[in-house]
Amino acid sequence: MKKILYTKFFNEKIEEKADVILSPEFYWIKKINAPVKSLKEAKKLSKNIFDLEGEYIYDAFKLKDKFFAVAFNKNIKINIPQKYINSVRIAQIELYDYDCIKIDENHYIQKFDDLLFCFPTPKQNCRDLNEILKNLKLSNKTFNLLNRFEIDKSIIILAAVIFIFVNFSLLLNAYLNKKEIKKISAKTQNILERQNLPKTSFELNSILNTLKTAKKKQEIIKKDLEFISNLPLQKGEYVKKLSFKDNEFEITVKTKRNLDNYFKKKFQVSSSLKNGEYKARLK
Repeated sequence: MKKILYTKFFNEKIEEKADVILSPEFYWIKKINAPVKSLKEAKKLSKNIFDLEGEYIYDAFKLKDKFFAVAFNKNIKINIPQKYINSVRIAQIELYDYDCIKIDENHYIQKFDDLLFCFPTPKQNCRDLNEILKNLKLSNKTFNLLNRFEIDKSIIILAAVIFIFVNFSLLLNAYLNKKEIKKISAKTQNILERQNLPKTSFELNSILNTLKTAKKKQEIIKKDLEFISNLPLQKGEYVKKLSFKDNEFEITVKTKRNLDNYFKKKFQVSSSLKNGEYKARLK
């Protein structure tokens, strides 16, 4: 089965079944720092983690003992005939084991704080995408993002059966929900006691405010990375190094130009230009 990394600049004509891996350009993603214990809890939290305008599809997954929340635009477009799409996946899961991947001569993927981002102009010494895809073992996690309009007879029959029993199900669920609410209440109390979690609204609000602060910090870092990724490089110029530590970026660009005017639009800049390299600390 063919494997594809689908980017916004993808222009290959596909005429065979393929597993499509979406590049980081097609989704929002965040680590879940709240104390969740299961994937079911993570999925319930996923929508509240993002502050997005418009219609989105929210989901969550577990990766290397960490929980992540992901959001897709509901009107996402994949310019490949649906009959050739075997599955839809994301780079965050399928390519997580690689810190730097060269997509082509103009783009690369790099990992920052466990999150994968797409940048222009590949770094040196990155693994080649085509080499990785040849031996890549795909995960079991796929995403249903396609608007399919072909409905076969079995689906119609199933819909009819569901409709017949819907009224009965509603009545049954109403009864079961009352019992479940009592169980959940007792279970919640038990969890609070076992985990030594606060029971007062004041203490819970304090935890919530801490999580909101962490969320805002992640959003700022993401926006800063997007600004850096839009650096207008000329022919022969490329980013040699980019790191983040103690709330400060360090960047090295192979260029003879002073790039202060660009970075000062967003950062406090401490830079130098020597031997064809521009080095800067961005606060």
